[in-house]
Amino acid sequence: MTTTTPDLAAVLAREERERGEREHALRMVRSMQTQLMSAEVAKLRVIVEWAKVNRLDADHLEGEADPDAEMSDEQVEELEAALGDQGFCDRWLSVAGPGAPVVSEFAVMELASTLGMGTDAGLTLVGRVLELKYRLPRLYQRVEQLQLPVWKAFELADLTQPLPAEAAEHLDRQVEAVAGKIGKRQMERLVAETQARFDPTAAAEAEKKKRERRFFDIGESRRTESIAGALESLAGTVEVTGCLDAADAADLEAAIRHTARALGRAGCEDSLDIRRAAAVGELARNQLALDLETGEIHEPSAPHGRGVDLVVHLSDEAITAAGFMVGRLENTQTPVSAEVIREWCGSAARIIVRPVIDLNNAVHVEQYEVPDRIKQRTRWTDPRCVYPRCSRPADRCDCDHLKPYEQGGATCTCNLAPLCRRHHRFKTHGAVTYRRLGPGAYEWEFQTGMTIVRDHLGTHEPQWPKPPPPDDFDIEPFDDPVLD
Repeated sequence: MTTTTPDLAAVLAREERERGEREHALRMVRSMQTQLMSAEVAKLRVIVEWAKVNRLDADHLEGEADPDAEMSDEQVEELEAALGDQGFCDRWLSVAGPGAPVVSEFAVMELASTLGMGTDAGLTLVGRVLELKYRLPRLYQRVEQLQLPVWKAFELADLTQPLPAEAAEHLDRQVEAVAGKIGKRQMERLVAETQARFDPTAAAEAEKKKRERRFFDIGESRRTESIAGALESLAGTVEVTGCLDAADAADLEAAIRHTARALGRAGCEDSLDIRRAAAVGELARNQLALDLETGEIHEPSAPHGRGVDLVVHLSDEAITAAGFMVGRLENTQTPVSAEVIREWCGSAARIIVRPVIDLNNAVHVEQYEVPDRIKQRTRWTDPRCVYPRCSRPADRCDCDHLKPYEQGGATCTCNLAPLCRRHHRFKTHGAVTYRRLGPGAYEWEFQTGMTIVRDHLGTHEPQWPKPPPPDDFDIEPFDDPVLD
C-alpha cells in the first residue's frame, strides 16, 4: 500500500484562498451593515424635514414666523381658537418632550400609512426622531456620523421624553461619549437620577405610578399573534399575565399551592403545572359565591359556580364531520378546536343555540342611528377597524357610513364599516376617503394620490398613480468606509 504526500504548496494555496473568501464575506457583511445604518439615518433626516412642514409654528399666528420657535400653551390655544372646527378635528400632538415641535395628528396618520405601519407606531417613530433632533442633538449628531446605531438612540429617546428640557440637555452631555457602550438598565438608572435632580416632583410622581402599576390580564386584551398563541387558542387556553402587590401575590401563590395539592390528594393525576392551572379556576368558582357588596355568602347553585357566556361560531361540518375541525370563540376572536367546544358543552349548565345569520344579505333601517342588530352584523363581517394596519377590535369602534347619511347614504350593512374613533375623525375631517371593493375589502385614497388596500389578506403595500415627487430635502448619500 502506498500513500501520497500532499503537495504543501497546494495546501497553502487552498488555505490562502479560503482565508481570502472568509475575509471578503466579512467585508461584505460589514458593508451591508453600514449601508443599512446610512439608510436609517437618511430616513431620520427625511422625517425631520417632513416635521418642518407639518409642525405647529408661528406661521398660523400674527407676526413673523420663527421655524425653530417653541409654541407656548397660550399660542396653541390661540391657534386652535382661530382654526375653529378644523383645529378641533385635527389635533396638534406633542409626541416628544418639552421643546420639540408639535405636529399634526392627521399628518402622522398619513406618514404612518406611507411607511406601512400603524398609527401608534407612526406616533412613536416621529416622537423618537424629534426627541433626538431637538432635545438630544449631540446623540443625533453621533447617529448621523454612524457612530451610534439608530435603535440604541431610540432606546434613550424613549426614556428622556418625560424629562424637562434642561434635564434632557444635561443627560445628552453626560451620555454623548458612552451611549453606545452602556446597557438599557444603566441608561434607565441615569435617567431616573437626572429626573430626581432636575424635577423631584415628577420623579416622586413616577415612583408612585410604578407602585400603582398593577394589572391582571386574562388574555382578551393582550392576545398573542404568534403561532404559539394561535395553537393555544385552538386548545381553548389563554395566557394570564399580571403585576400584583407582593403581599397579594404571596397569598395567591399559597392558595394555588394548597388547592393544587388538594386536587392531587383527591385523585387528579395531571402534572403539577396543570393542577396549578386548574386550581385558579377552582378558586374563582368558590369566590363567585361571595357577594362583596353585601358581605353575604351564598351557596353556589351548581357545582361549577356561576355560568360564563362563551359565544362560539361553529359550522355544521364541525358538528357532523369527522376529523380535526375548527370553530371561533367570539369572546377572544381566536380559533378553537371543535373537540374543546364539545368538552365545554358537556360541562355547561346551559347552552343557547342561535339561528345562523347570512351576512351576505343586506339589512337596513330608515334612520341615522345604527341599531344593535346591524352593528353586530357589521362587526361579524369586519372584526377590526378597517383602516390600514389598525387592530382595534370592532366592538370598540364606531359604525361609519361609507357614503355619508346626509348625502343619501343608507344605514345599511352594505354601507357601514367599523372605524376606531381616531381614524373615524381622520376620514370625516381629514384628507382621506375610502370605498368598499367587496366583502371585507376596502381601498383608502389619500390627498397625495396614494392608495392602500386592506382586505382579508391584510394591508397591502401603498400604490401611487405616478412616481413620488422628487426629493427636495438635499440629503447627500453616505460614503462607505469599508468599500473605500
